[in-house]
Amino acid sequence: MDNNTEEKPMTIRDFQEVIMPAMEEVFSTKKDLENIHIELRSFKQEVVENFASKVDITEFKRDFSDFKNESLNYFDKILKDLDILMTEKEVGYFQKKKERKLWAIMIDALQKHQILSNEQIQEIKALEIF
Repeated sequence: MDNNTEEKPMTIRDFQEVIMPAMEEVFSTKKDLENIHIELRSFKQEVVENFASKVDITEFKRDFSDFKNESLNYFDKILKDLDILMTEKEVGYFQKKKERKLWAIMIDALQKHQILSNEQIQEIKALEIF
């Protein structure tokens, strides 16, 4: 049997002497995690204290209320403009309807009294303005 130590199974002592130090260089230890936990707790306390001292809730409410009012005023303006556009569209529709009726009367009168030739009346009808 060969006494070569490289071929023998690893013992607990080998593990503690070789593997554990190598793992400590790569992985966090319990002590590292405890230090991080303490630092996070301290950081959290600083954030809470700084936030409480710098932010006044009434000021925030006022700013938010101003923002809300500006937004609502803007939306009111948009709705007013849309209302105006819709009214103009409706008025335009009725105006166009009256114009078409007027053209129909004029074309009929021009045709009956032979003021325009049949070719001219056909040209006007081709425009489809009534």
